[in-house]
Amino acid sequence: MFHRLSSWWRALGVVLLSLASLVWPSSAGALPAGAPSFSVTHQDASASLTARGVARFHLGLSFASRFTGTLRVALYAHAVTRSALDPIINGTGLSSPPLATSGAVHLDCAPTRTRTFTIELLAGGAASTSEPCGARALDLRLSCRRATCDGVYPLLFTVSNGTFVRREWSLLALQSSRVLRPLSLEWISTVGPSAWTHGQRATRALRTIADQNLPLSLGLDYRALNDALQGTSALASAWRGALARALANPLHRAVAAPPSTIDFGGLATHGLSTQVALQLSLTSDLLTTLNGRFVDSPLVLSGTPSLASVVALSRIGVRDVVVPEGALSVTPSTTLTWGAPFHVGGLSLTALATDDPLASLAMDTSIEPGRRAAMTLAMLAFLHYEAPNAPAVRNVVLSAPLAYTSPAFLDQFFTGLRHSPFVHAASLTPSFDSSLVATNGAPATRALLRGSEPAWSARNVDTLRTLIGAVTSYADAVASKSVSQGLRVSVASAEIIGSASARQNLISRASDFLSTQLEQFSIDPSAITLAGTGSALPVTLISRAPYPVTVAVHVDAGGVTFPDGRTIPVTLSSPATSLRVPIGNSHASSSTLEVTLTTPNGQIQLARAAIQLRIAGASLVGYLLTFASLAVLAVWWWRTSRRQRKGRHAR
Repeated sequence: MFHRLSSWWRALGVVLLSLASLVWPSSAGALPAGAPSFSVTHQDASASLTARGVARFHLGLSFASRFTGTLRVALYAHAVTRSALDPIINGTGLSSPPLATSGAVHLDCAPTRTRTFTIELLAGGAASTSEPCGARALDLRLSCRRATCDGVYPLLFTVSNGTFVRREWSLLALQSSRVLRPLSLEWISTVGPSAWTHGQRATRALRTIADQNLPLSLGLDYRALNDALQGTSALASAWRGALARALANPLHRAVAAPPSTIDFGGLATHGLSTQVALQLSLTSDLLTTLNGRFVDSPLVLSGTPSLASVVALSRIGVRDVVVPEGALSVTPSTTLTWGAPFHVGGLSLTALATDDPLASLAMDTSIEPGRRAAMTLAMLAFLHYEAPNAPAVRNVVLSAPLAYTSPAFLDQFFTGLRHSPFVHAASLTPSFDSSLVATNGAPATRALLRGSEPAWSARNVDTLRTLIGAVTSYADAVASKSVSQGLRVSVASAEIIGSASARQNLISRASDFLSTQLEQFSIDPSAITLAGTGSALPVTLISRAPYPVTVAVHVDAGGVTFPDGRTIPVTLSSPATSLRVPIGNSHASSSTLEVTLTTPNGQIQLARAAIQLRIAGASLVGYLLTFASLAVLAVWWWRTSRRQRKGRHAR
């Protein structure tokens, strides 16, 4: 039975590797002049022994320049514990003697930069078919009999030019018996803000994923989706297109992966459970806006989620979650009881844990993509050999950030995965089946690490409540989904774990973002003069927002009646909107017209203006002057007509 040592040994190995990198050259640029510089472009991760006791695997090498020299391949005893593989992964290698070493293959006969070799492993008395220069095969003789050769073996590739020697370590899984129950690998590429920051790299990775006809998952962070939705550059368009193409395959699924900093427990504690639900719905809403796709039910958590946060998620209906194994009180990868779903605490919620050491290997950029893919697949084979006769399927969840995953690695890894007898790709959702809980001796319940609950100040709660109400009011008024979603993302991003002051800074930043939207509206304050009652007030509303907004216009003026009401709904879809407000009888010749612009529910004031209003025919003085004018005309007409009659009598 194979065993795993505790994770602190792996941490020690990482530290030693970091120290070693300060002493020994780790890249071709640090090698002495004339030293052989090569990389493994491809290596088969596994080989199967035939009935004759022969297994073959292929090796591709790429040299920095035309190179002549020799290649040797050495095979070491198969690993029994996972910690025994750490020296291979960190490059320090083994001090024990190899089980077998090939002869020196001269590279002079094929002086090209890229070369491919076929390597044979011979068990028992199998005959070699090796020929010079790797034309057919290099051979390695195994001391085991065919039925007992199963395992994962360290490999050493040595290239020499007579003066300098360069060595690289790798792994190979050897299969001599039938694999009854392969591991189930749930691959998750997490798409966080870094996938937008490193947009070109992420776009290439998404295109590589799109080409894979395997069950894969994309763990989407709403911040990355919002950035992509807001982007207007050619890169943003390419990013969105690559995401849509990656999700076009029905085998590829999207799941929500909210930021690791969100304090779900704090939101629920302070009566903001609606925000807990919003944290999850944002991803689905943004993805639907981007390309019409929906997210599956599992939720991918990162960081160190607290029990209070998991309880809050459970209360809003979350049933399946992926948790980082580092958030658990007992790290599953340090035990033999890994690979099965479990319940968290006393909740009905079902969880799967990630395999963090495996993810670290997949993301180790100090190892070239071809060799890294082979080592990752060989490590999966090792996990199979830990319990090759397990009665139930075992799940390995590998979560890796998309932005830092090499497309070359993805291509090599998924190609090898399709041909691996030890593991197959699987969808995430079926892996939470309740029938798998506590199988293979795994515990039915696991506990999260205990941590201190982050403090929320009264100001945090009050200002966040006010901000949520204001954003909801304004977001419901705008016709642009990208704007309303962007506002909600800014609020959601402020609901973090951490100090009260840090949280308040983010709340203030979100408030400032809302203010920039609200400051885009005004009302023309020019005075208005009407000829008389029964006319309509011309009010000009100004909008600098590049999207339509539905508002409510409230009017009020002393002594003036409004037969159609004092509140008028209007949609502002142009820089200037002219509104005609009918008025009824007025008892004043002048007044101050108060015009207020608000969101439809009246919660937020967008603009306000006091306009001088004059109604020319509405005053008593006007009536008197009109009557006096008529009287003067009547007297003049009477006197004129009398003179004309007297004149006619005199003649």
